Amino acid sequence: MTINDLFQRSDFLIIGHRGAAGLAPENTIASFRLAIELACPMIELDVQRIYSEDGTPRLVVFHDDKVDRTTNAKGLITNFSVEALEKVRCADDLPIPMLEDVIGLLTKHPNVGLNIELKSKGTADLVAQAIQANPHIPVLVSSFHHDELAQFRQVDKATPVAPLFARWREDIRDIANNLDAVAINIAATSITAARMQTLRKSRLPIFAYTVNAPGKADKLQQLGLKGIFTDRPDKFEKYLLI
Repeated sequence: MTINDLFQRSDFLIIGHRGAAGLAPENTIASFRLAIELACPMIELDVQRIYSEDGTPRLVVFHDDKVDRTTNAKGLITNFSVEALEKVRCADDLPIPMLEDVIGLLTKHPNVGLNIELKSKGTADLVAQAIQANPHIPVLVSSFHHDELAQFRQVDKATPVAPLFARWREDIRDIANNLDAVAINIAATSITAARMQTLRKSRLPIFAYTVNAPGKADKLQQLGLKGIFTDRPDKFEKYLLI
C-alpha cells in the first residue's frame, strides 16, 4: 500500500484530522483509533521535537506551542522533557503520545495512511528516520514550514510530500513543483472556483482542511478537490463506503 494507492482507492478521501478530533481528545491514541474504527483511510497528526532527559531528540504528537489548551499542565511543549510529559494528561486522562506510539497502532492497520505534519522546526530529519525505520506504513509528509519540508526532501527523496497553505498565494504551484510534491493541502476557506481552476493546472490532487459539514464537502468535491481533513469522520459515511 502506498500513498498513491490511497489517492486512487477513493473518489473523495476522508482524512481524520488529529484522529477524530471532534469525537475524542485530539492527537491521542484514542482519537486515532476511533478514526480508524470509523473507516478513515488516512489519519493526520502533528509532530514537534522535544528531548529525553539524556538529551536524545524525540518526536511528540502535539499541535499547539503550549500544552495549556488540551492538557492539565501549562507551558511550552518544548520546555517539557519526554519523561515530564509522561505525567501530563489530556482530557479523559489520556497521555500524550510519541510518534512511535502511533506507528505502533498503524502497524496493526497496514491499509491506513499517515499524514505527518511537521509542526515545528527541527523535525525533518527525525521524521525521515522514523519513516526509514517503518517502510511498511504509507506516509505523506506536510508542513506550513516549507523550508522544513525542503529539508525533509533533501534527506528523503522518496516519501511523498504536500505543502500546506493557510491562505491563498499566487506561487502555490511553484512551491509544490519545487518540492516535487504529490499533493497540495490548503485551508477550505481559501478555495474558490476560480482558484481551483488555477490549482488544477498543477495536475496534483488538492485536499482541504478542516471540513466538518457534509454540504461543504460536497461543494468542494464538485469543484474538483480530491478530499478533506475532518474532525468528524462520522459525518462522512457515504464517502467512507466508496
